[in-house]
Amino acid sequence: MREVGLLFPGQGTQIVGMGRSLVEHYETAAKLFQEASSILGYDLEKLCFAGPIETLTKSRYCQPALFVHQFAAARVLEELIGGREWALAMGLSIGELTALAIAGVFDFKTGVKIVQKRGDFIQEACEMTGGEMVSVLGATVDSVKDLCNLCGVEMSNINGPGQVVLSGEREKIQRAIEITPEITGGKAVALNVAGAFHSSLMEPARDRFAIFLKKIKFQTPKIPVISNVTGEMMRNSAQIKDLLIQQITAPVRWWDCMKAAKWAGVLHFYQCGAGKTLVSMAKRIDDEFQVLPFGEYEDRLALAFGR
Repeated sequence: MREVGLLFPGQGTQIVGMGRSLVEHYETAAKLFQEASSILGYDLEKLCFAGPIETLTKSRYCQPALFVHQFAAARVLEELIGGREWALAMGLSIGELTALAIAGVFDFKTGVKIVQKRGDFIQEACEMTGGEMVSVLGATVDSVKDLCNLCGVEMSNINGPGQVVLSGEREKIQRAIEITPEITGGKAVALNVAGAFHSSLMEPARDRFAIFLKKIKFQTPKIPVISNVTGEMMRNSAQIKDLLIQQITAPVRWWDCMKAAKWAGVLHFYQCGAGKTLVSMAKRIDDEFQVLPFGEYEDRLALAFGR
């Protein structure tokens, strides 16, 4: 039997309608969305299924929505393929929280509360700082470092060869966009996100999140989870908590995460959640990776890995 892992995408993958078909066809998903709504204090189904996208994009709503949809997709997937033991799990940014929940570090109810607070703290930091993000395509990491030094911005995501994301203050990001072709030879694409994630502008959110997490009990993961911060396996509950706090301001080393997965012998994954972002990233990193998306009812037709 092939070793198969789970991937969970990050903020920016949210779309109006996400999870609707899972809720309509699977009781497991419906119950999870209902439970989450009772914890959050608002109708999560209505927000995910009807929007508006302007609200769904805000971190305080987006992060719980992504977590619940991803968790529900993973649980439905487990029911559909039956008996599968996952080789590992990892997620990009907020997706890492879903990976940890699936690994048993905390239960679903606790996870919803954690992502709600995380989203609130990050949203408030975004509103205070007014930062932005840009993806630089077709450039080397070294040339992007030069760009950062010139513009006073930070690398926030190292997603793979030829794709690095930058975060910073609005004016500095705009300057980086203007000179990206000259300095890096690459192309700059502005991202539709709520702020400058994974940068020093998120320090207020990191500090508040650290205080909040002190009272949350974590368990040792039942399956390996690879950290965004280090690109290595997280070993125990204390380390996991510390890395989750660091993750708010540290760059996401997704390229290193995927390299670690290959080193562990895991080349086959399901991406649970909206879109196919991690599917395409994996292929750019190494064409040996095979990733199948699972986030809606119709995706059941592509569950092709050996059981």
